[in-house]
Amino acid sequence: MADSSGSAAAPSGELSTWQRVQLGSDRLLARTSGRSWIDLLFVPAVIVALIIYFASVNEFFLESRNLTNITIQASVLAIVSFGVTYVILAGELDLSVGSGVALASVMAAFVVRDPGSVLLGVLVALGVGLAIATFNGLVVTRLEVPSFIATFGMLVIASGLALAATDGGVVSGLPDGISVIATEGFLGLRWMVWITIAVFAVLFFVQTQTAFGVRVFAVGGNRQASRLVGITVDRVRMLTFLISGVTMGIAAFVLTARLEAGQPKGGTLLELDAVTAIVIGGTSIFGGRGSLTRTLFGVLLIAVLINGLSLEGVGDEIRRIIIGCVLIGAASADYVRTRLLPERRERRQAELAAEGAEA
Repeated sequence: MADSSGSAAAPSGELSTWQRVQLGSDRLLARTSGRSWIDLLFVPAVIVALIIYFASVNEFFLESRNLTNITIQASVLAIVSFGVTYVILAGELDLSVGSGVALASVMAAFVVRDPGSVLLGVLVALGVGLAIATFNGLVVTRLEVPSFIATFGMLVIASGLALAATDGGVVSGLPDGISVIATEGFLGLRWMVWITIAVFAVLFFVQTQTAFGVRVFAVGGNRQASRLVGITVDRVRMLTFLISGVTMGIAAFVLTARLEAGQPKGGTLLELDAVTAIVIGGTSIFGGRGSLTRTLFGVLLIAVLINGLSLEGVGDEIRRIIIGCVLIGAASADYVRTRLLPERRERRQAELAAEGAEA
């Protein structure tokens, strides 16, 4: 018997051809959600669009000097963001990186200026970063304090220590040799950019080629299930904070070399820029989904946007407003993609199944 549309009704308990097509499409979309080429290429496409726009409105944008400035400006943010990506993938948050970078930069500057040892300055910066990360990790894993609260508290502590150590001033008088990282390079790239590339390469290898990288995703995706399969969840969480601490120390020394000084306010809002870059890149703020590659694209998008706006004479306050709006938009898009769309697909599949059962 034909239905009102003129097609033959499906046998009881079966779906019509059109319903099968719809259900198959929904299942295919569900399997590829978050990994489709549209999702992967969206941020790079936005970067290209921004480059085309800024190049068309400002003749200086594509000059080699300005492009070099973009990579230099992005280096510190990128290094910090790579470490914070691990923390977020594990389902945690690290808001202490900005103040941590400032404190590590100040301490490294003191050591480089007074004893005169650049190597010792590097070790001090790494030590400060690891000390902050260890505190964060222990408070979160042992005392079970939410990472938002624990790392926000460390943000305040580190900021206060940096200001107290310098009386609010800048640690200057560093030897000229320290600026080599920011002023000289190899194959057209400054040494600080090569350092950024090296950090990315090492952490990308760890994320994609080691069992620890798999465990980070597992812990961020489902902590209870991870425990049931034998993963030491607290150890994984602790190690992600330590990775963030190492990148914090590296970024601090790079910043010190770039400024040729220890700046107690040098990391202001760096933690927010890092989270913005990570979320814009497509890493889920809820953990368990994302990658360092996505973070790299997020950093590049922010760097290009800030540089282009600066060339157009847009003030820092307006730039911050724009970056904030971009963060809210990216977070909203992530929520729609990861929460609302799957729920909609599930409802649609249930409706199609019910229609097939009633046919």
